[in-house]
Amino acid sequence: MPSWLLSLVVLAVGLGIAALEWAFPRHTRWLAKPLGWALGGYAVAHLLWVVFLCVVHAQFPLHIDLMEGSVWQHFQRAAAFEAIYPAPTPEYVPLAYNPLYYFVAIPFGWVLGKGLFALRLVAVVGMLGSGLVLYAVARAKTGSRWWGLMAIGLFAAAYRAMDTHLDTAHSDSWFLCAALLGTLILDRHRSRGGQLAGIALLVASFWFKQHGALFVLGGLLAITWRDGVKRTIPAWLLAAGLGPALYVLAGPVLFGSHFHYFTWEVPSGWSEYTPGLLRRFVGFVVKRYAVLAAAAVGIVGWAALGAWRDRWRPNVWEVQLVFALLTGLMGSLDAGSADNVYIAMGTWLILMGTLGLHSLASSPAAAARPWPHLVALLVSFALLAYDPRTVVTSPGARQSYADFIELLRSLPGTVYAPAQGQLVDGYTFYPAAHWVALDDMTRGPRRGPEAQVLAAQLLAPVRHPKGPAYILTNQPLELTAPVLADLTQVYVLESDLGNRFERLRVLPKLYDHGWPRYLYRYEPGRALSHWSSGRPQQSPLAENPEPIRD
Repeated sequence: MPSWLLSLVVLAVGLGIAALEWAFPRHTRWLAKPLGWALGGYAVAHLLWVVFLCVVHAQFPLHIDLMEGSVWQHFQRAAAFEAIYPAPTPEYVPLAYNPLYYFVAIPFGWVLGKGLFALRLVAVVGMLGSGLVLYAVARAKTGSRWWGLMAIGLFAAAYRAMDTHLDTAHSDSWFLCAALLGTLILDRHRSRGGQLAGIALLVASFWFKQHGALFVLGGLLAITWRDGVKRTIPAWLLAAGLGPALYVLAGPVLFGSHFHYFTWEVPSGWSEYTPGLLRRFVGFVVKRYAVLAAAAVGIVGWAALGAWRDRWRPNVWEVQLVFALLTGLMGSLDAGSADNVYIAMGTWLILMGTLGLHSLASSPAAAARPWPHLVALLVSFALLAYDPRTVVTSPGARQSYADFIELLRSLPGTVYAPAQGQLVDGYTFYPAAHWVALDDMTRGPRRGPEAQVLAAQLLAPVRHPKGPAYILTNQPLELTAPVLADLTQVYVLESDLGNRFERLRVLPKLYDHGWPRYLYRYEPGRALSHWSSGRPQQSPLAENPEPIRD
């Protein structure tokens, strides 16, 4: 069933129940309890489904996320205590993420081996930690296990809305877990030790992903507002020492000569205000979290309005909601970003929206009409619904991977796979510069020509190979990334492999990145015959192309 149809069915049920209750309030009140049990069962079903997905995805033989091959290279360097951000080479181009995820994964690699299974398990632990914090906070603040179940159930239901990133080899789940856990400690512990522990965890969220800096600022402002300036000076000093001071002064020494280039200069060049920025941001919130966002903003606004004259002081979670929204807005400034930039925002909307709906259920009006919060929860689940078949990997993936390796070994030359980075075993690509890393270096409104020159140097072994050479892409070469487009001058399509490796497709994101399909052969003379006046002609493979940027 398509996700939009599933959402429509659940939404119709909720609105139908609301209409019945409104028309016959005395005769339908008894349905509230069964609906509550049904929502609890629906939440549990989502939790079990995500557990199943984690088990299945962890065993996937190829890269289930577009950048896993490149992330694995970073982890390999961290495990060997080599520089993670050296000068880029054709074999290795660093990604624009902070490095803590790679180091957290090292102990897992000691036990489970230095493969993708260990990296994915690390991500799953981060996702589990995030879910447990949501449950603990919702249960503590509502005094109800059922409301805790609603919070963690909605988090599980948002798996697809969070771009299927939380159980793949990526730092998002740990960035989120550190931000949630740090906020939880600041909320529950007002001692100096509690302040320092909470801020340290929020700083750790920054070292997982740069957007964590917003949560550090939010946490500091919240406890300063609550506890006063004098009591929070040590927390500010700790944040400054572990954050900007360590980043600026020790980053290149600890992590490599090009640490600042890849983690600051590269991502800072992506941001640009465009007319579609707010449309994308607001559209995503309305599409996925409309009811929860209204409830979350409502509970904060109502508390502020009702207690304004009593010098209302928001709790840490309410302050962090503002900064979580800012992380989403900052992510929208990058027109090429995927929906994983909304993970933290979505999580805070789930938590605060759940608490807002609990306030609605606890109001005096709820005694006469116990339906609104139940219908709101039902609609919230409906907005997050998706076709479960789209995130289930094929049981024949291992057999297809063996066929994939056999094909690569049969080719009489080197193979560059810009959508794969590097394989863990079975075959070694050369070069291994991932197209996302190259694209990150060259895209953005403030990029100078030197970025294009550097990218061209990194692709020199592809453009001028010493012997037979091939390129294997998931999308047509001219559509994979602008930085690779001119390779069509010297490479011709050898074979469209069609659905041969469809079982190895990447999990669906905002964009569908497909599977290994288009095989190109180095043949400069023949390739040039397809060009006219130095401009590429329209490729027959470019009909109805899917968007490809991550």
